[in-house]
Amino acid sequence: MLSVGISNPVTRDSNVSNSEYHKKLSRELADFLQVPLIDSGGMISVTDVYCMYNRARGLELVSPDDVVSACQLFQSLDLPMRLRVFDSGVLVVQSLVHNEANVIEETSKLITEHSSLTAQELSNLVGVAIMLATERLLLTEEAGKACRDDSVEGLRFYPNKFIDQ
Repeated sequence: MLSVGISNPVTRDSNVSNSEYHKKLSRELADFLQVPLIDSGGMISVTDVYCMYNRARGLELVSPDDVVSACQLFQSLDLPMRLRVFDSGVLVVQSLVHNEANVIEETSKLITEHSSLTAQELSNLVGVAIMLATERLLLTEEAGKACRDDSVEGLRFYPNKFIDQ
């Protein structure tokens, strides 16, 4: 575990309260997520966090509920990330330096460059999970920078020429 940065993982001891355990876990998780958050553009789904974190911990696995509880403490512990819940219910860990306006602008630019995009196509272009690509497209639409076409072929986003003209 030293190779991925967790030399002494936090464990649930019988003499430590649940809240203290979750605080320690939250700090350890925040330290662990620094590099992956940068590599992923500032946002990672909680599902991916759970998988990466437990892989790094080896045999000292943490439950999904404990990961979510630890993520919920990020803001109250003044850690450089937060748990965000999208309208769709998707949970992500988001870096505090993650700029939503930049994401919307970048996504809008990519839609324009390619004339239209699906979540799969955006996912391949920017290297994020399809679920997060979908959320990026929906945010861009919500900001008025994209329009959607929901057909039998799936959901496709186009530049919003209604506002551009």
